[in-house]
Formats: sequence, structure tokens, C-alpha cells
Amino acid sequence: MAKKIIKIFMLTTIIVMLLIIGLLTVYIIGFKDKADKGRDKLSDIPKKTKLEKNSILNEALPDAGKEEVVRGIIFIGDREDKTLINSAYFVNLDIQEGKISFYNFPGDMMFEVSNELHKEISTSLADIPQVLKLSHLYKYSKNRQGLKAGMLMLEDYLDLGLSHYLFLDAEDAEKIFYFNEKGESTFLQSFVNNIINGSNEKKAEFVASVYNDRLTDIKKKIYVKLLTKIEDIKPENIKFTTIQGEKLDNGVVIKKEDLSQVLSLGSE
Repeated sequence: MAKKIIKIFMLTTIIVMLLIIGLLTVYIIGFKDKADKGRDKLSDIPKKTKLEKNSILNEALPDAGKEEVVRGIIFIGDREDKTLINSAYFVNLDIQEGKISFYNFPGDMMFEVSNELHKEISTSLADIPQVLKLSHLYKYSKNRQGLKAGMLMLEDYLDLGLSHYLFLDAEDAEKIFYFNEKGESTFLQSFVNNIINGSNEKKAEFVASVYNDRLTDIKKKIYVKLLTKIEDIKPENIKFTTIQGEKLDNGVVIKKEDLSQVLSLGSE
């Protein structure tokens, strides 16, 4: 009887130990699986960061303070609808030659970008179309990323070699530019007298009043420096040209060959 009890006790002990070992094995396997998944998630972080760094919208732009020729786009906001762009200037500032030219594009300009560029940009701005009006560009991303995308898209379509961008709302643009009924533009005389020909302190105060680092790639102090460069340019070397384009039912189309002709005439 005693031997039978001992056998039962030993058998029970073995069964309990096997159950404990089984439970520990399941726990260890589960813990290892969670740890592996955790490591996988952590390993994904550098990959995602690397992809973001390699995005065309995250690439650094040239330093305008070191360029002899500064080429950029100025987007001017619409007075009524703050999500839209009213018009835009392609600006070519040749510091060495002492010349600056402004080419004004209408807000209803239609343009299309290449498949390759659209694919790159749409990874960050998924809703941006491949064919669009200039006026609608701003509503897709009201920040630096969206404006840089617009600059790259116009560069791609018009082959202008753009490197910088700036957005001005309608009220700030009206402190700088004058538009007549025909859509032609020039500098306001008060801007020329008080800012361009004013002191460096006046220039710095003006830039500070309109500056928003989310809406441009150029630093505030560089804008002040560029205004001092414009001060040295003779009035006859400051040119404004309005790009008309071909008017269609859905907007205005500006052909590359027509633009090349206008730009060559403007550089004379």
C-alpha cells in the first residue's frame, strides 16, 4: 500500500513538473516573439527617416546669400479666398550684371508636370494633381512643403531653373507692387522711396513686418541683403513683364517656346 502511494506521488510530481515546464516554454516563446516584433518596429524607424530625408521636398536649396544670380518664384495670395493664389512672379536677380526682372504669371495658368516629378511629390502631398491651375496650388498644402512643391512643379513645366520661393498674402504684396487694370505691374513708388532707397534699418523693419519662415526658404537677414543689392540697380535695369499666354475655356496655357522668347527679349 505504501509503495502504491509513493508511485502515485512520484507520478503526480512528474506531471506537475511537466505542466510547469510546458507553461514556461509557452511564456518564453511568446516573450521572444514580442521582443522580435519590437525590434522589427525599431528597425523600421531609421528606414522611414531615411526615406523622408531622401524626399525631393526635403532636399536643401542653395544659399541665396552666396549666389550671383538669384532665381525664384513669388506667389501672391488671393484677397478674397485665402486658399488660392492670385498670381506669381518669376524673379531673376543678376547681382553681377546689376539687373532684376519680374515675369508675372496669371493665377488661371494651367500646367502639367512630368510623371517622374509628380510621383516624387505625391509621396508627401498625396492629393496634389498632375495637371492643375496655378491659383489652386496653395490649397494643397499651406506651408513650406506645398510652396516648395509648387516651385519644383513650375520649374519642371517651364524649365526656369528656380531655386527659391516666397509667398506673400494680398495685403503684403500691395505694399510692394502696383497692378493696373491691364494686369501690368511695377514697384510702388512709396516702396522704392521708403524701402529700396531707405536705410538698412528701414529695410530690416519692412522685411520683419511681412516675413514668415514657413512660407519661404530664404532667411530674414538674406532678404535684407537682397534689398540692398536692388538699391544698387539702376531704374532702367529693373524690368516687369506680364506673361499673357493662350486663353482657353479652362484657363491660360503658356508654352515653353513662347516663354523662352519673352525671357530672351526681357534680358536685352
